Amino acid sequence: MILKDLFETYDFDDIMEIVVDMFPGTTKYNKQLKQAYDMLLQVEPIESKESIRYKIIKSDDNDESYMGADDDCFETTWDVCMGKEIIREKNVDLTDIEITANSLICLCFISKYPKEFQELHNQLLKG
Repeated sequence: MILKDLFETYDFDDIMEIVVDMFPGTTKYNKQLKQAYDMLLQVEPIESKESIRYKIIKSDDNDESYMGADDDCFETTWDVCMGKEIIREKNVDLTDIEITANSLICLCFISKYPKEFQELHNQLLKG
């Protein structure tokens, strides 16, 4: 399944509930994230040989670990990201909607977004 398929599966409000659980305090960015979601649904995905791989990641500064994807999976344009296959490594129990929520945040903060998103991106960074 590619990332675009996941975005087309869920309504924004359902995704936003997960975003708020994962990243407390993000309710104030509802408008910006909703517009990003709407824009992402309009993106025509570009097929990619690369994937977005969710795995167990150990923190560099302590012995803790978390489930996620490396930032470099998202360091490209939205259309390329939306065409990437989603892979869950063994022992990753994130649901599809949790992956979609995490991906929305990564797309907004890490990916090369279209110029139409610039003002909204600036608003997200102001915090």
